[in-house]
Amino acid sequence: MAIGEQNSELQSAPEFNLVEMLLSEQRDLSAVERFSQRHDQHADPLLAPTYRELIPLTEPGPGEQYAFEVDLDACSGCKACVVACHNMNGLEESETWRRVGTLQSSIPSKPVVQHVTTACHHCVDPGCLSGCPVQAYEKDPKLGIVVHLDDQCIGCKYCTLMCPYDVPKFSEAKGIVRKCDMCRHRLAEGEAPACVQSCPNSAIKITVVDQEGIRSEAQEGHFLRGAANPRITNPTTRYVGKYRLDAEMVSAGAQEVVPNHAHLPLVGLLTLTQAALGMLIASAACQWLGMGGMVSAVLATMAAMAGLAASGAHLGRPMYGFRVFLGLRTSWLSREAVLMPAFAGPLVGYTASYFIPFLEPFRGMMALAAIGGGAITIFCSAMIYIVTKRPFWQSSLTFSKFGTTIVLSGLAVWNLETALAGQSPSIISLALIVAATIARLALEYQVLSQASRPTTDPIARSARLLLGPLKTWHLARVGLWILGGIVLPALTMALASPTSVVCAGIALASLAAAELIDRGLYFAAESTPAMPNLPK
Repeated sequence: MAIGEQNSELQSAPEFNLVEMLLSEQRDLSAVERFSQRHDQHADPLLAPTYRELIPLTEPGPGEQYAFEVDLDACSGCKACVVACHNMNGLEESETWRRVGTLQSSIPSKPVVQHVTTACHHCVDPGCLSGCPVQAYEKDPKLGIVVHLDDQCIGCKYCTLMCPYDVPKFSEAKGIVRKCDMCRHRLAEGEAPACVQSCPNSAIKITVVDQEGIRSEAQEGHFLRGAANPRITNPTTRYVGKYRLDAEMVSAGAQEVVPNHAHLPLVGLLTLTQAALGMLIASAACQWLGMGGMVSAVLATMAAMAGLAASGAHLGRPMYGFRVFLGLRTSWLSREAVLMPAFAGPLVGYTASYFIPFLEPFRGMMALAAIGGGAITIFCSAMIYIVTKRPFWQSSLTFSKFGTTIVLSGLAVWNLETALAGQSPSIISLALIVAATIARLALEYQVLSQASRPTTDPIARSARLLLGPLKTWHLARVGLWILGGIVLPALTMALASPTSVVCAGIALASLAAAELIDRGLYFAAESTPAMPNLPK
């Protein structure tokens, strides 16, 4: 057979046709590739003119910054912005950076429902930035966008308390906090953020605002009904529409009160360090009066060390906790952490002086140093929560709660030391511990008496939580206060040793348990509204 005839037969073979077919299919573009090619061939992407109307044509000037603007009349509550934000940023299932809440009319005869989309407000004076102990936040000096630095974060979650709008979200999987950054990588390319681009009604857009103007508006209270007080951080988001400042509109969830996170490691840190200071003062007084004081010193040291150990459990990335000094200039959390050794160090030395003879001459000096360091540290602990401006954590309540823990712990361990010495507690010490307990109960009654006020009042919301979902824990702490602060101290006076020692020990344990529960309720009962109808 001729060579030409052989080639003709090969070309007509089924195998050769199959190869040609596969090669032809490979050269054909898919639907996605054809769309991409068409996109690249045009100077402007599809719908680009529409998107560009939703972002500024020029960058902010001096004293200006980018901000979200939400047209409430255009928002239908479809949550397309929520889905787009979630997908664009690869968020976890339980993680949400943009949410949709609801305002409703407070007048039954005028039924109106208004959807509100909300994300980070990129505040002029962001609380998350000033409160962060490791400088894991920065405010873009040119664009004004508040950015979280994930690699710097230690997962202390303090920014979630400092932000009045419940914006930063803690990721259990990553051990850090994350938040909206206005899709600044898209803005850098002239594209609108995911939430802006996805809204079918163009209810969200990016605008340029004047920072001083924002501060002035915040002082006048202009922001959004159902949201936290704008004077705290000066949020830049502008809500426009006829319901924006309507006094008849209230949060749809205003009647709902849900317990907050209890932050158990912080409960241990606060209660045990405050109790340790009270025990230390009692030990120093016993030492000065020649009554020993060793038991009080040991208990104080054990409480302080346990509190410090609990604090580490609160961090999402404890191995980076050494960075906590970076925010010393602005963060009370940094100050507390840096000053804690000024309390713990002299306290350990003071206790060691009871067991190491050559330290005994320095015992008084170390006691004074530890008391001073402890007082300053616990002042910083109180300021951590007071500066959040949450009514349930106001200075009068916070200092009263923390101070009572110190006083009750000190008086209870004083009675224990007295009983161990074979003496009955004096009528003065009994009167003091009973008075302190009654004062503590009176403080709680003052809070609970606000329960009848409107639920827009944060203290009223906290009171309803204490009388509702948290009632069991509330009653337990009251019972333990009465037992440890009134009943058992009276029995300690009436009974002889060693029964009095047992009563004094149980009284101390009862008061410690009451204070631990109280500190848990300090967090769980805090219920300041953040944004309309958005749970904490």
